[in-house]
Amino acid sequence: MPSELTDVIDKGTSSIDGVGQISDERGSKRPLLIAALIWCGGFGLAWAFGAWLPDLGRNVSLFLTAGILVTITAGLMVGFSRLYLHRTAYLVIGALAFVPLMTVAKPLANRAAVINHLSGAPGGTIFLSLAQTGIPGTAGTWAMHARNRLYTDTSDFLGSIWPESSFRILMLALAQLTLALGIGLWIGNGIDEISHLIPIALVATFADAWSVSAGATAMIVQSSQIHYFLLRFPLLAGGTAEMPFLIGLSDFLFLALFHRAAVRFHLGELRNLIFLSSSFFVATAGAIFLQKGLPVLPFMAGIFVAANWGKLQVKRDEIKQIALFFMAIVIMAFITTLIFHPE
Repeated sequence: MPSELTDVIDKGTSSIDGVGQISDERGSKRPLLIAALIWCGGFGLAWAFGAWLPDLGRNVSLFLTAGILVTITAGLMVGFSRLYLHRTAYLVIGALAFVPLMTVAKPLANRAAVINHLSGAPGGTIFLSLAQTGIPGTAGTWAMHARNRLYTDTSDFLGSIWPESSFRILMLALAQLTLALGIGLWIGNGIDEISHLIPIALVATFADAWSVSAGATAMIVQSSQIHYFLLRFPLLAGGTAEMPFLIGLSDFLFLALFHRAAVRFHLGELRNLIFLSSSFFVATAGAIFLQKGLPVLPFMAGIFVAANWGKLQVKRDEIKQIALFFMAIVIMAFITTLIFHPE
């Protein structure tokens, strides 16, 4: 993207024609309002008509749903950034979203905890009864299969008679995004040197990879607390009205951070927005192919650094500091893993 265009974008005064420029006015609320309406409308349409779509298979449906979520969230993030608020205002707005987030998420988390507890009872009864018989070799793999089947059937039944509020899930998603994007734009607006982007990318990569494999994320996704940290969106799959957990808040936080940094240092807003968004598609495709959760930030950070490598400069005297800081992060992660996952 030409430097003249990126300069205009950063000042917030461009008007785009058919050549691909981005129309903008400093402090305009219109882009954010339009993006919010699109986000809510997309959620509502997916919830109302997603189950009526042709059955494309779960993997395709998950990829399509995640793609739409990322696309409309990127638009919401750009609209939020277009307000051109003072960076402290972004922090305040994000912090204010914390209260409604906790308030709306708590009933959903409590419901999940109760269903999980009740669903485990029938399977626990099987193992307890087998243990009381005193007959060696009674509890084979069949018992585990029976336990899992009972858990799934009980969970599905309890979920059907105790349905979630789709409106509550929508409100939770908006609160989560306000928090993540507000903090991300606050950090992005506070980066003073372009050389700081590489260490930020390194830390984000390592922290997210560790968190998904053995850290906080690994524990969160196995508990009812997942409602606080991951976004949900109606699955675009025929015959089901499921709302799976798709993408974590930290991923959207760094999307806003890197996007704002790209604008701040004239790296090219539109091209970087495309590159940053593509990282979600790559991570989602990999997770579906491997049938396991993958961290988004290593892909995001790697793509961002590679796309802007020629402009990202690190001073020689900063290399040693970056190395020491990164080593400290690694040591802290290693110690934490030993404490919480000694096996």
